[in-house]
Amino acid sequence: MAGLVDATNPVFLTAACLVALLPWFVRWGMPGKSTRPAVLAAPLALLALSALLSLWPSYDPALSLPVLLTLLGSISLFFAIVNTSLSPWLLAKVSVLVAAALALYFIGQYAHFNYPAEPESWQAYVNRAAIAISQPLPRLVFFTPHVNGVAAFVEGALFINLVLVWQARGRQKLVWSITLASIVLALLVSQSRGAWFAVALAMGVGVVSSLPAPKLRAVIGLTGVLLLIIASGVFLLWPDVARSRINLYVDSLYLFSAYPFTGIGLGDTFAMVYSKYHLLINVPFLSYTHNLFLTIGLSLGILGLLALLWLVLAFFQFVIQVEKAGPPNQLLFRAAWLGVTAQLGHGFTDATRFSNSLWAMPMLFALLALAVVAGQHNSRNVVNRIQPARRWVIPAGMGLLLLAAGWWFGPSGWYANLGAVYQTRADLSPNLDDATRQALRAQAITCFDRALAINPDQPTANYRLGQMALEAQNFDQSLILLARAQARQPDNQAVLKALGLAYAWTGQLDRAEALLRRRNDLSEVAEELGTWSWWWGTQNRPDLSDYAHQMANRLAQ
Repeated sequence: MAGLVDATNPVFLTAACLVALLPWFVRWGMPGKSTRPAVLAAPLALLALSALLSLWPSYDPALSLPVLLTLLGSISLFFAIVNTSLSPWLLAKVSVLVAAALALYFIGQYAHFNYPAEPESWQAYVNRAAIAISQPLPRLVFFTPHVNGVAAFVEGALFINLVLVWQARGRQKLVWSITLASIVLALLVSQSRGAWFAVALAMGVGVVSSLPAPKLRAVIGLTGVLLLIIASGVFLLWPDVARSRINLYVDSLYLFSAYPFTGIGLGDTFAMVYSKYHLLINVPFLSYTHNLFLTIGLSLGILGLLALLWLVLAFFQFVIQVEKAGPPNQLLFRAAWLGVTAQLGHGFTDATRFSNSLWAMPMLFALLALAVVAGQHNSRNVVNRIQPARRWVIPAGMGLLLLAAGWWFGPSGWYANLGAVYQTRADLSPNLDDATRQALRAQAITCFDRALAINPDQPTANYRLGQMALEAQNFDQSLILLARAQARQPDNQAVLKALGLAYAWTGQLDRAEALLRRRNDLSEVAEELGTWSWWWGTQNRPDLSDYAHQMANRLAQ
């Protein structure tokens, strides 16, 4: 709750943490077995640890605390559900009612949220229909949910609701039919194509897993994978839909390569880090990466990313084991894990629950817990049926991946990462005096120099030192450093822009144009150069003002 309401007062946080930890202290103090077998305990513990460690690289912990607290609370919710004595069916009904309540609020108040109007398309008709439905209803707005957040919250409950409708009788069938209709309508009104894709994907997986013959499952499953690959290729070739999102993913990977060991910290740290070091502007542009795995990797570093991968793989290992056990009544279990599948599938195209819709995060962990509870309820001691050798396959694989990542980035990557953290603090931390900022920059330069002493071609160190030289108007030095970075990362959009500007400020306009035209945001760069022309004029640099003006005209043609 402290994370959701962004309450960062130390006294309140201490009280909230003590209240959250109290049930665990009581449980551990009780005689006998303290908890049920926790299928996902190890990856969740690693995820929580990496989240706590991410406070150190965060340039402003106040931006990270809400997400950190919400994540820790969501993990605690998982363990609370796993260890409850309540029936899985009761938990399922509660989760559907909560999702339906949000769906009804979203639909009933849609006209009063004042969302931006959609451009003229079929989506505009859906928008108008939702407004027409909700316009006559009284205004009861107490918060305005992000549309993708609504989709992320309700999509997983859809499958459980279908089971409740299937098994209900009499008036209960009517109740669950109403909740199902509200959830479906909310998904439609949200216009979240990522959620629709995820629900369709989960339904396809559910159909395949329900087939009785193993060979038939294999054939249809492989066909589905082939169709998914073809659909993904069509998506990638559809520039109006895919271009900006794919560019963002690639840009985020380059940004991740600068902070592989530590990450940048959870929360709203991404916005300014992305703008400052990738777009080379000093105002926020995008708030998150629109991909769950990139968001976690960039926020928490390799350790957090591996924790998430371990969590996903361990969960589906548990799912396969329970499905093989073949309990007589597994509809609820299948609905729960398909709901988790939908949520994780949506994570490939969005990560709003870790950005502007923190209230959607607990539902993911609640569904994870419900799937575990339903699986253990239907198939006792299923964890013990997994052969000991197989239990260690996934954690051993994660350990090998961690070692491989450490070898890939190496000591030079570690020092470059440290330098990037110190540079980020110097540039973006609020309320620092000039002396502290200069000291942090000196630390950053020292770390970058150590990285280059180990590997003179280390791209992050060369790029960041070149960027600092560019800002200091040491253009000749910046050209040398940025050219080295560009040799290692020839398609890195940030390096292309920085090196292009360095060529522009030294009057090498042909070289500058060749690089800047390779930017994905050419029109924005041309507009920025117009601003640069004005700014250099205010700095008594008519030569640089003229170069910027010429470059703006060239790129605008």
